[in-house]
Amino acid sequence: MLLVVAGAAKLSRPAPGVADLLGFRAPTPLVRLVGGSEVAIGVAALLVGGPLAWAVGLLYASFAVIVLRAVLAGARSCGCFGRLDAPPSWVHVGGNLALAAASFVAAATGSAPVAEIVQEISDSPVVGLALAAEIVVVAGLSLVCFTALPEALGVRTGRGAGTLFRAVPPPTSRPATVTGSGSHR
Repeated sequence: MLLVVAGAAKLSRPAPGVADLLGFRAPTPLVRLVGGSEVAIGVAALLVGGPLAWAVGLLYASFAVIVLRAVLAGARSCGCFGRLDAPPSWVHVGGNLALAAASFVAAATGSAPVAEIVQEISDSPVVGLALAAEIVVVAGLSLVCFTALPEALGVRTGRGAGTLFRAVPPPTSRPATVTGSGSHR
């Protein structure tokens, strides 16, 4: 699911981050082609499962290597989610490896995720809908882990202070004037 989101982001707002990391300038059509491929492979894996989940696992393993290169090169963004800033980090590398492993496990089951969820909804609507909601939440949290968490951790530890949490000046305060009735202006 996250692969589909990343691909859709590249389709709508392409950023050349990954291509820059590999040492060449990627024209917008190439970035969109990569995004379209991610969407197609991700959707196909959700619908068919099996061998296509292996492809998703291989993509995530490749992404881990690319993001590792970005971390070691000190890149500011990998362009993984289009123009949504995704600072490459160890969290991002580990997340890609975890998603690769999960994809390989899913491939070994040979089942089609969407068909399994639909079957679960028909067998037990409450459990099936809860499962579907859980999957959406986990995908959303994964996106946050890839995009915001690395920067937040960098700010918290003082490394590479980013823009996620900006210092906000304290509000100007005016002393209250007390009147004879005890009210404040």
